[in-house]
Amino acid sequence: MKLLIVDSTTEAQAFCAKRIEAFNQSDMEMLDLKVKLVSERDFMDRVNEADVLVLGSGLGERGTALARQAMSTVPWLHIVMFVTDEAYGGGAFRAAHSAGVRKVFPDSASPLDFLQELVAIHAEFRREGRTREGRVVAITHAKGGVGATSIAAALTEVCSVYHRRTMLWDLDVETRDLSRSLTVNGVEAKVVSAWVNGSREISRESLKDALIPISSDVSVLMPPDRMAESMDLVCHTDGMTLVQRILELSRVLFDVIIVDTAGRMGPATGTILRSADVVLIVIDDTILGLTAVDLYLTFVKTLVGGTDRIVFLVNPYSGALLGVPQIAAELEPAHNLGELPWRLPPVPNDPKAALWPGSGRTLYSMGQKSTRVVLERIAREIGLIDTGTKAPQLPSNGAEGPSSGGWLGKLLGRSGPSRQELSGTRKDVTGGEGKS
Repeated sequence: MKLLIVDSTTEAQAFCAKRIEAFNQSDMEMLDLKVKLVSERDFMDRVNEADVLVLGSGLGERGTALARQAMSTVPWLHIVMFVTDEAYGGGAFRAAHSAGVRKVFPDSASPLDFLQELVAIHAEFRREGRTREGRVVAITHAKGGVGATSIAAALTEVCSVYHRRTMLWDLDVETRDLSRSLTVNGVEAKVVSAWVNGSREISRESLKDALIPISSDVSVLMPPDRMAESMDLVCHTDGMTLVQRILELSRVLFDVIIVDTAGRMGPATGTILRSADVVLIVIDDTILGLTAVDLYLTFVKTLVGGTDRIVFLVNPYSGALLGVPQIAAELEPAHNLGELPWRLPPVPNDPKAALWPGSGRTLYSMGQKSTRVVLERIAREIGLIDTGTKAPQLPSNGAEGPSSGGWLGKLLGRSGPSRQELSGTRKDVTGGEGKS
């Protein structure tokens, strides 16, 4: 969010800017604040670049005229005005609001009052689509072996193909199936450990240092590099604050955040499920899978706060057991889910595509056309890609595709730009090559 501060003198501009300096660093990063100071003589040259215009008290009655002038040029601009304590009153309110000013503060107002107004403006920007608000999808499962990790990787590749900036978060702290399948292994995991043990603060820059870019659009966040920090992250209540902070920063930096929770329940996972825009529960079509989901839903519904954000994805074990309608019919009497959580098509049984781990590809690019079509439909249904975006041109059969041009091929040393070339937004990558 771009702030343009206008006041009568350089000193007055700096005084106004000090209110922002009083904000917590985390608040400034969440709002993605970019501040410019300018004089009243030059502000019209910069007002088109601003999201919020801040008029200082040194302008006096001229502030109202500047507000009116700015609104005539940029009607969607949000204007905040400061006045002296003596001028703060009904007359100042009426004059300012008639000129299009959103909020009037006295000079003695707390910086927190100013912050609250900026947070409200930022929330409006998110609703209007004027600022990045990454969509969080938490992928979980009621029992292991249902292919949740394969789905997480495949949906990430769909996002990459459609040029959606995506963070793939591997939260499987024990086996790290996702990272191993993608052949991702780097010293960046030490940064995550440092967040957990408190030796490094989580910030926008340290998050960039922790990410391993695997394409121009996709980066992976690994679990901590040590088991002690891994257990603290997912099992200790302190992990709740940490994962919430990671999600908040990720929403600013990425269009999509896909979290492979590995089905583990704990304080951190609960926070992720409560914060997610979509909770994607991957299930198979077996009897044991059905009974596991039945038990799982008894507490997940309470944890998530209802069923409006829960979506089921059936990944068939053989394609010849329980169908989606039958599974839904069995669970409906006990859980009152309705039709919406069952709107996704089942993933086709694709044995060749199941061999994707370590191949430099995923279920999406390695699968048959029918598999890719379903995965794209799933991505659209849960809001990962736009409905009107044209589908990419891929081979009709995954086996016919190029063996070295996959989106993950660079991780295996096959082709593609270097890791440094992929880290355009990163700063001081913390050593290593980010791959095995």
